Amino acid sequence: MSRSSNKEDYLKAIYENNGIDEFVSNKTLSQHLHVSPASVSEMVEKLQKDGLIEYKPYTGAKLTLEGLNQTIIIIRNHRIIETFLYDKLGYSLYDLHHLSEELEHVKDSVFFDRLYDYLGNPTNCPHGGIIPTEENYREQAIIPLTEFKVGDMPIIGRVMDDVSVLTYLDSINLSIGDTITILDIDDFNELIIFKINKDDSQHHISNKQANIIFSTS
Repeated sequence: MSRSSNKEDYLKAIYENNGIDEFVSNKTLSQHLHVSPASVSEMVEKLQKDGLIEYKPYTGAKLTLEGLNQTIIIIRNHRIIETFLYDKLGYSLYDLHHLSEELEHVKDSVFFDRLYDYLGNPTNCPHGGIIPTEENYREQAIIPLTEFKVGDMPIIGRVMDDVSVLTYLDSINLSIGDTITILDIDDFNELIIFKINKDDSQHHISNKQANIIFSTS
């Protein structure tokens, strides 16, 4: 992976973890990107020097205006490609990510504008994330499932690109827009036990996986 694409991965991770309004911890970035804490520290320092993030020790990173402007373009291109592959070419949710990562680096803004128009100006990608514009760039679903309590009924609004999570959700027939009920929280085993309301089936998910599944409320 090139240095530039590596930086882009970090910017996307900060954005996807609500790094517009809040500081995203190094631990969160390490888990999201599957890299070591040392690698995160090194890249965060580079991004700060480039003026793309604001960084506070022991708190984390938040996008600057310049960082946000660059990230919006990256995220937008990626999600337009994902939507095209999913809606028009029949790719599955868990096959989208790597091909989208390659195609998002096409340096032709007209291409993405025309593809966006061809798709009918969609507001969200197949994973539930918004397709950002200059006016609308904040994710709608930002509350991870780990923040809900027993008895809560969150609606699945967004899932990050993670093959294991997407494969699991597909296997239990849980989709964007579905409502679940939190039945129990197993703190010792770090599990959330829940029911899918549409079919009353009961399942469980690890806190690590639940951290990258988001609801609006």
